[in-house]
Amino acid sequence: MKLKDLQLNCALTEKHSLYYIYTALSKPVNQPGIYQFSAMGLLDDRQIDSYNSEEQRKIPKQQWMKEKMQEDYWEKFREYADEELRNGTPPDVHVFAKRSISDKSKLKLTCLATGFYPKDIFLTIRKDLTSLPEDEVESTGIRPNHDESVQLRKSVEINEDEKAEYDCFVSHRTLKEPVIVKWGHQEKTTESLTAAYTEEPVLEKGSAAGRENAGEAPDSCATLFIFSLSLICFNMRTRVTTKIFALLCVFLLYGTLPSLRAEKHSLYYIYTALSKPVNQPGIYQFSAMGLLDDRQIDSYNSEEQRKIPKQQWMKEKMQEDYWEKGTLSRKSKEQWFNVNVDILMKRMRHNESDLHVLQWRHGCEVERERDEVKFSKGISEYGYDGENLLYFDIEESQWVAAVDAAVPTKRKWDNVPILNQYTKGYLEKECVDWLNKFREYGNEHLRNTSPPDVHVFAKRSIRDKTKLKLTCLVSGFYPKDMTLVMRKYCTSLPEDEIESTGIRPNHDETLQLRKSVEINENEKSEYDCFVSHRTFKEPVIAQWDSVTA
Repeated sequence: MKLKDLQLNCALTEKHSLYYIYTALSKPVNQPGIYQFSAMGLLDDRQIDSYNSEEQRKIPKQQWMKEKMQEDYWEKFREYADEELRNGTPPDVHVFAKRSISDKSKLKLTCLATGFYPKDIFLTIRKDLTSLPEDEVESTGIRPNHDESVQLRKSVEINEDEKAEYDCFVSHRTLKEPVIVKWGHQEKTTESLTAAYTEEPVLEKGSAAGRENAGEAPDSCATLFIFSLSLICFNMRTRVTTKIFALLCVFLLYGTLPSLRAEKHSLYYIYTALSKPVNQPGIYQFSAMGLLDDRQIDSYNSEEQRKIPKQQWMKEKMQEDYWEKGTLSRKSKEQWFNVNVDILMKRMRHNESDLHVLQWRHGCEVERERDEVKFSKGISEYGYDGENLLYFDIEESQWVAAVDAAVPTKRKWDNVPILNQYTKGYLEKECVDWLNKFREYGNEHLRNTSPPDVHVFAKRSIRDKTKLKLTCLVSGFYPKDMTLVMRKYCTSLPEDEIESTGIRPNHDETLQLRKSVEINENEKSEYDCFVSHRTFKEPVIAQWDSVTA
């Protein structure tokens, strides 16, 4: 296929959209950023205005909306947006090569285009100027960046001696001509990272099936915290899916960014039970999962009814006996949850025709400084349909009732000192032992994987054309403990001067982090990006060379 033909292929029909989304909650939830009523306008999936019940005013979310909108601005979104795009900047394109994890004799070539908008882009990996079939290429799909721009990454595994035959072809409306980048001098193919250019109880206790020898607490001390949003959506399917998704997100995304001084690690188990089947793919009446550092390590659901590994190292390291016992324990918990969902519905006088959700979260967190691992936090808490019921106060070794209905349960459980002693001991010791064991197995696997990629690029500031915006992107790392510092004369810049995306997930369970700073153009040579991660033999220090117009 010739270059001219590819350019013609890029001239695809553009698609544009304008949507308005309104969301109302049945009651206030007293959570930052979540309002009882909110509305937004979306032009090509980019937010252009907003309204919420707290501020009670409609406000622009794009500078061109603020500057341009008159009485008739509703008919001119596309015109104004195009004007902004004409003054925008093209995407950054980076290529890098790494050893294949599955076959060390092969290379994995990756092309990354980032920072572009709108999302219509043509990115293809070619061999001898011929585009590879899409079924041979791994793609992330279009993914959002922190600044409302988007990114796209594609990869392919090849024989090492064929690398010179490949290139990456990128075309976008903001580019004057297509960008064609080859894998060559821009990166090195090494095992290390290279900077490319780039009871009276509320819950009745069921019969225990014994301890689950998988780092999980026994049935007798099951606890849960839950936060639920009952969103009013367009149909039953959306409502159910959104409700479950909201519940899981609270648990999965709970936490803070890692400290630069101490590594933080966690092991949590999450159980979710619905009051009735919802007949939606991937949503089960009962499910459970284990999370090590927010990465799923095992799963169980009421359809398959077996505990299965979700990481290759879990499958290799844990014996068959581990999975058999884990399956029996989770079957027992499934029965326990099914009974208690019914009990809670009756106790709360809830309609059986409505969907109700019962969840349980428990586990521990540790901090590691050098070779010393210290217990940091233990959590055992539960609730029902968005209301906190009970949580275990590990300092006082007693249960705390969050609602009046849970007070009798708190009193009864606190009258069984051995239960509270075991709960405290599990959180502080047994859970930590399992966390360390799993981390040891996981780290062994990490030592056999490639380190992340570091890219630096400089672009003209949109706000001030006399300044440069320097960006440092680290992608493909795990675990999330990452040190990325932007420096001037080898001195770290204060965090309040830096724009950061925070740690964000990639499509392959690895993570990425991007930081930027605006500077005077003549000072570019004074800055560098310092990156340190456990998979590096030594820190990477990258400097900015070229500037994207």
